[in-house]
Amino acid sequence: MRALAVPATALLTLVVAGSAHADFRRWDFTYGQVPTNPAAGRINTITTEFDADTNRFLWDVSFDVSSVVTRGFWLAVSPGPNPKGHPGELAIMYFDATNLGDDMTVTPKLTIYNYNGIGNSSSFFDGSPAAGTQSPDRIFSSLDAGASSSILQLSATDTGNTRRFVVELDASIVQNHTPLYPNPQGDDWTGLAFGSKIGIWFSHFGGLNTAYGTDPANPNYNYLTQWSYTNHGWLDGANFNTQLVPTPGALALVAAAGLLARRRR
Repeated sequence: MRALAVPATALLTLVVAGSAHADFRRWDFTYGQVPTNPAAGRINTITTEFDADTNRFLWDVSFDVSSVVTRGFWLAVSPGPNPKGHPGELAIMYFDATNLGDDMTVTPKLTIYNYNGIGNSSSFFDGSPAAGTQSPDRIFSSLDAGASSSILQLSATDTGNTRRFVVELDASIVQNHTPLYPNPQGDDWTGLAFGSKIGIWFSHFGGLNTAYGTDPANPNYNYLTQWSYTNHGWLDGANFNTQLVPTPGALALVAAAGLLARRRR
């Protein structure tokens, strides 16, 4: 029995349709796209990516610091809702570039915790929104000697009036974390993940002062003991639409299908 030939145009359509897998998502921001507060430096651009197949997470942000010098940030993301008010579901990272001077590139400090859902900096010393102060739920510290296996890129760069902060992680240690204080409503832990939608709670700071201490339970880990600041800017929002990211192999298939279509024509 003779096999049916697939038209080249149909083949191209099928390949393009499968060229981006639904687990690799990206969101881009440029100044003016959504409301922000520039009190600690104007946010120029943001690119964030999450690949659920590999747990690769990227946050790449640049600031105009001609008026106020940005020294660091905290960040929580969700698969849609604004992260505030969602304890025990999400991770919060603290990015510390207080040691960055003009025209220098340094390795900043990064610590990650279970976000307690409160709209302030307290997750690094209080792990739960319950009354009183509970021990923080510590997940990751770049000051740990074994942290390099999770860090793909961690950088802070100053080029005059612009500062760029980059966090790129194999976030498996975050995604596989079991919260010390689970969500009271039973919602699942999502860590640093997002999908077709992203919710963002991003705050950046000028006049930042930080300090670190040894975890009494494990002297090989060092975490925040101080996070204070004089200037506070932000970008908050819910349900921003993300983009599918094509995989390199799929792009090659698209190119091959396009070539086949041209030859048949």
